[in-house]
Amino acid sequence: MNQFDQFQQAIQIKQIEDNLFSFIPDKKYSVGNTPNGGYLFAIMHKALVSVLPHTCSFNSNIFFLDRTESSEAFLKVKVIRESRGTSMGEVELIQHDNVTCKMSGLCTDLDKISGYSDLQSPFPKIKNEAARSKFIKMDYDSIEKGFTPEFIKQLELSIFPDHVWWKRDDNNINHEARCSAYVELKGGIPDQFILSYLTDIFPPVVINKYGPLGWIPTLNMTTNIRQLPETSALFMDGIATDLNKGYFEQNVKLWDLNENLVATSSQVAKILKSNERLGIAKE
Repeated sequence: MNQFDQFQQAIQIKQIEDNLFSFIPDKKYSVGNTPNGGYLFAIMHKALVSVLPHTCSFNSNIFFLDRTESSEAFLKVKVIRESRGTSMGEVELIQHDNVTCKMSGLCTDLDKISGYSDLQSPFPKIKNEAARSKFIKMDYDSIEKGFTPEFIKQLELSIFPDHVWWKRDDNNINHEARCSAYVELKGGIPDQFILSYLTDIFPPVVINKYGPLGWIPTLNMTTNIRQLPETSALFMDGIATDLNKGYFEQNVKLWDLNENLVATSSQVAKILKSNERLGIAKE
């Protein structure tokens, strides 16, 4: 099975009632026993558009409230508003009677909307600073066998040479808190669910500046789908800013290879024990 079809199978949900679904997270899209946040986002996105009358959640917000495990969970959808052009709803991910994630989404029909277009975002300059053939596959197993997260192995992800932190002899704060990459799930052109997944596919990009910092949980994320891609491979650029008392923002943009901006995301994450870990990183 190719990567695209495997992902579509991994986000299947079972309808129990009109607005209630169940699923079991696929361990291939996990870090240890914890499903990747973008993977959960994609599943909740699918539940939402399965209930609302419009086909795509083009603006979505998700809060990661507690850790989700790789066991059966439920998705409860609430319709907030329906109108001719848009609809809005909420999804709760419930596991062991505990709400672990909550998502809200504003939906429309991307294939039907029309209007004037301008002010496009071009590729970042960094894309042209190295040929695609010079980008390096993300693979942390050179640090320790099995260190690469399982979900990274389910796609093609090649990183801009200056952002390959795991191949450096040491890390220092002169590097950017950034990651630029080509990404692809072979077998198909990304749909809205894959875009939701990919907006959270990068490990926290602060590690390119500081090196490995242990578990860095994402607390919330906002994703905007601007249009569906025209190419199977995408270019991604993620930048972290405004580290303040351990909390930082990470902003990601995705383009198809025809230079169409297809999605953006902004998330807030936290470096745990940041004084201790960043103090060590700076030495």
